[in-house]
Amino acid sequence: MSIWSGVKSLFSSNAKPVDDILDKDNGLLVRAGGWIDGLSYTDQEGAEDAKELIRHASEARKQIIDTVVAHVGSTASENTQRSLTRRFAALAIIRIEMFLVMASVVVWPWDAGYAKFIWSVAGSTLMFGAFAAVIIFFFGSYGISQHIMKPLAAIKGAAKRPVQ
Repeated sequence: MSIWSGVKSLFSSNAKPVDDILDKDNGLLVRAGGWIDGLSYTDQEGAEDAKELIRHASEARKQIIDTVVAHVGSTASENTQRSLTRRFAALAIIRIEMFLVMASVVVWPWDAGYAKFIWSVAGSTLMFGAFAAVIIFFFGSYGISQHIMKPLAAIKGAAKRPVQ
């Protein structure tokens, strides 16, 4: 019976639900408006939040810089375990590639088919990709500075000189 009375009160001519909505002191619209008003920022609140955000961003930036500086300081030495392992792996890849190329040349006079197989292994995507990656990693910065940056600097310098 109580459910039906609640449903019946919604459709009855009783003014109570309308009064609850439109009451100027404690009505539903007044409460909803107060809640929405609480969501909006004043200029002062926005400025305080922006100041807080900038402070946190500045602290985060300082922490990142400190972390990077500590990492660079601890790994700058070329004798860390990681750099020694990297150097050993690079030398192993280069030696294997050179061995396969030389073996294919040495084996050629006795067994051309086997020499072609060794050559195909040396020229495979995996071996050549690893070899190229090592060469680029260790000598790429030298190549970029010598063969790309110097000519660019010369071109830029020539562009700045007056035409004769």
